[in-house]
Amino acid sequence: MANKTVDELRKKTDSAWGHLTRQLAGMEPHLERADAPGEWTTRQVLTHLLCERDWDAVKVLKSFAEGDLPLLDIEPGLVDLTPERRTMSLKQLVDALDAQRRSAFDYLAGVPEADLTRRKARIPLFKQFMGTDEISLPVYVGAMFDFHWNDHAGQLAKIRKAAGLPEAQ
Repeated sequence: MANKTVDELRKKTDSAWGHLTRQLAGMEPHLERADAPGEWTTRQVLTHLLCERDWDAVKVLKSFAEGDLPLLDIEPGLVDLTPERRTMSLKQLVDALDAQRRSAFDYLAGVPEADLTRRKARIPLFKQFMGTDEISLPVYVGAMFDFHWNDHAGQLAKIRKAAGLPEAQ
């Protein structure tokens, strides 16, 4: 079932995905590189974007409700660098991120248009920059897969520069 809201979200997230993956071109040898001392490495940025090891995008999206809103306590700056993630290649990290994105949109494609804005969750972190903690599905997906990914693509661009790589095209 196609709907305008999901199609627009997909366009924005596809753009963010392109921005992120362009920054990663040629970065395999620089997974442990940061742009400055004390800053995150490429691996840490990607691990952060993957969220906690047991995070499941679809499970989170399914938890959004019309009443009795679930609480999503997002911990900013979390880097769940598990032993498995410490050994993953760049391709494996990128594939894991892409799988999250694809599963989220596969799920959203089946949600009726009217339900997208009616279903919400309480996300205290979002109140700081959105003025409310009652966040709808489209706002959450846009924040996580568009704004958040674009923000960290900028961080990866700094690492590219520090590694002496050309600006991403």
